[in-house]
Amino acid sequence: MSKNNPKVLGLVTLYNPEFPNAADNILRYLPHLDLLIIWDNTPLKSNVKQKILEYITDETDRIIWHGDGNNYCIAPAINFAWHYAQENHYDLILLMDQDSQWEDFKSYIKEVKERFQSSQTSVFCPYIPSDDIFEITKEAQEKNIFINSGTVIPTTILNGIGGADEAFPLDALDHDLSIRVQKAGYKIVSLTKHKLHHTVGNLQKMGPFHLFSPNYSPQRLYSIARSHIIKYRKHKDWLSSSEIKETLKEHYFKQFLRILLAEPQKAKRLKMFFKGIYDGITYPIKN
Repeated sequence: MSKNNPKVLGLVTLYNPEFPNAADNILRYLPHLDLLIIWDNTPLKSNVKQKILEYITDETDRIIWHGDGNNYCIAPAINFAWHYAQENHYDLILLMDQDSQWEDFKSYIKEVKERFQSSQTSVFCPYIPSDDIFEITKEAQEKNIFINSGTVIPTTILNGIGGADEAFPLDALDHDLSIRVQKAGYKIVSLTKHKLHHTVGNLQKMGPFHLFSPNYSPQRLYSIARSHIIKYRKHKDWLSSSEIKETLKEHYFKQFLRILLAEPQKAKRLKMFFKGIYDGITYPIKN
């Protein structure tokens, strides 16, 4: 560990980002990192790298780029950053989403470093107004689940849990990481005075009944259905009954109704939805 000034490696994943918003979001935290890995999942023909670098001109020496036109999602990106941090002696890894916007990243990472220097047993995350519903009682408040964006994970903690489980390439990955962190004896600490504004997705009114739907692609529906069943099978001893009920209601019952009553491509979406359920049930869980 770098005792006086812990080294911070950032990771942001991109997929068809909007410009200039994505570049502006990156510039809010890039100057306060030692290095940023930009992991681009967008098809190469979109020229995301060229467009990003049109806006980021002064900090290019802090960036390394990864992207080959394939969408490898998030888990492989985290493992890439983890191995890079191990090999190059970075103490902390910041995970970021392209749509997340910091109010004041500089003060957040300053507090993270200070707390990390006192104890290396916590994962840190900001307060996210659109996601966090708990009552704030302390400036450093323990919580059970973090979302990936804005979270800072010490490299030693990723070492302790063996990195990201690529059975969750995208969906339920943050739930799996959060549970594994706590099973290994570490804490998740929300630094509540630091705010990150995070966009989950835009709901649309669809169909004759004007139901709100995220309008996920058939492939994304497959991923969601598969991943949350694997999460349940892997962590059923850890999940509360209310968490299980909420998952069943939101990702299976409500989603099934949205496909039937609102969304287009019903046959294709239902096929991928049920394929995801089947593959989640039959996926071999490693002990």
